[in-house]
Amino acid sequence: MDAPAIIAPTISFFAFSGQNSLTLLCTCGYKKLTIHTGDRRNYLLKVSCMICDEIHNLNWRHTQLWQNEISAIICPATRQDLGYIGRKERLEEYIVENSRNMESVLNDLGFDDYFANPSVMVQVLAHLHKIADDGQLYCLCGNQDIQVDVFPEKLELHCPNCNSLSIIYAESREDLELIRNIRVIAMTEKGFTSFNAHKIPGEG
Repeated sequence: MDAPAIIAPTISFFAFSGQNSLTLLCTCGYKKLTIHTGDRRNYLLKVSCMICDEIHNLNWRHTQLWQNEISAIICPATRQDLGYIGRKERLEEYIVENSRNMESVLNDLGFDDYFANPSVMVQVLAHLHKIADDGQLYCLCGNQDIQVDVFPEKLELHCPNCNSLSIIYAESREDLELIRNIRVIAMTEKGFTSFNAHKIPGEG
């Protein structure tokens, strides 16, 4: 059986071997989802909802978790999609196909007034997530748990071990093209890096 993926770590049916629950964390340490099962056929998903600021309990059958190409995790209060579980290759295709839909969701939630350029921010976040999922976001001090703070025009990557800081700007198409050409972000120990299309990367 191919392992399905969530937009977070990759998991498999065998991850539940010897245990009845599995917690999925964001690269920033935020608890996204906990999956509980007693019989490997029925699953309880405890989802942290950023819209309601609550924990939603969702009952899924094993077919939704393991056999569908893509299953949407939906907020029961607002009916908004909170995330997707499915095969990694199909998820990557889906993100590209639906980038405009993701932007629309941000607009519906009022983030169109928050971000300097919502479309660019969505795509920069998606690419950063891919870098992190590939294990290519880390600090040279040895820490791989990088914290990410989101601002209207930029992302700040912070290493809590050595206080290294990297800033990724997300205001223009040039900023987007710059980050799209980056495959590895190795933060300088106790240093500062700026990914700004109007400056040479690495300059403050």
